[in-house]
Amino acid sequence: MKRVLVGVGKALRDTGQAVERMGMRAQDNWIFQEKICRHRALMNLFDQRPKLRPSVFVAPNASLIGNVSVMDESSIWYGAVVRGDQSPVDIGGKSSIGDRSVVLSASVNPTGFAAKTSIGDWVTVGQGCVLRGCTVDNFAVVGDGCVIGEGALVETHGVLEAGSVLPAGGLVPRGEVHGGNPAAFVRKLEKDEIAAIEKKAEDVSMSAKKHADEFLAYSNTYQLREQLGTAAGKI
Repeated sequence: MKRVLVGVGKALRDTGQAVERMGMRAQDNWIFQEKICRHRALMNLFDQRPKLRPSVFVAPNASLIGNVSVMDESSIWYGAVVRGDQSPVDIGGKSSIGDRSVVLSASVNPTGFAAKTSIGDWVTVGQGCVLRGCTVDNFAVVGDGCVIGEGALVETHGVLEAGSVLPAGGLVPRGEVHGGNPAAFVRKLEKDEIAAIEKKAEDVSMSAKKHADEFLAYSNTYQLREQLGTAAGKI
C-alpha cells in the first residue's frame, strides 16, 4: 500500500509541475527553463531514507541512497556513492568514505553471512574503492582502489593495502596487513602503526569539518538562493 501511495504522489507532483509550466508560459515567464543541478545528496527509495547525524559531512556531489545510516563525525567525500537499496548499509562514527568510492549492500550473501554492509568506527576507506555486502570492523584501513566482496571481513586494526582485492568470504585478521589480488598476508602491524590508524581517522574528520564550513547543509540550496535574491532586491 505504501508503494502505491508513493507512486500516486509522484504522479500528482509531475502533473502539478506540468500545470505550473503551462501557466508560466501563459504569463510569458520562462524562469522554469533555467538549468539547475538536480543532483540529490540524499535520496529516498520508497519508505527507506538515509539517516545521518547532524555532524556528518556529505560532499555536494556524493550520493546516499535508501537504507543508509551514518553516525557522528563521519564523512562521505566527493563523488562517493553509498547505496542501501537491497539491504542496510551502516557506517559508524569518525569513519570516512573516500572520493569516488562505492559502498553497496547485497540482497543475498552466498557466504551465509548477513547481506548488509557494516563499517565500524574510526574506519578509513580510501579513494576509488568498491565495498559490497562486507564488514569492516573498528579502526581498520582500506587503501585506495581496493575491492571487497560479499561476506568478507576486515577485523579491528586490519589493513588492506592499496589496489588489493579481498574476495567474497575473505578475511583480514586483527592487526595484520594484507595485500594483492587475491589479498594475502603481508606482515603484522607495529604498535606505532596501530596508533597511527586512529590519528589518520581523526585527521580526515577534522578535514571534513573544514569542507563542511564551505557548504550549506544538504538540501538547503534554496536558502542560498533566497539570500542572493534578497541581496539583489528581488525578494
